[in-house]
Amino acid sequence: MAKKYHVSVPQLCIRYNWQLGMIVFPKTTNPQHMKENMEIDFEISEEDMDLLRRVKPLDYGDADAFPVYAGKL
Repeated sequence: MAKKYHVSVPQLCIRYNWQLGMIVFPKTTNPQHMKENMEIDFEISEEDMDLLRRVKPLDYGDADAFPVYAGKL
């Protein structure tokens, strides 16, 4: 899907969360990545947002206790 929007996977992830109304704090020490992380001036279509919302969460083992990984948010 990142290719469809001509962005990196991290940019797509940041934009997805932004469109969900979440506060996003990307972490990097790489200046180029910092710049790219701010370039989210595109919009994911509602159809693609629906598709992304339906992605099944991965099994994070013991970390599943955290709400963000367990799909409890």
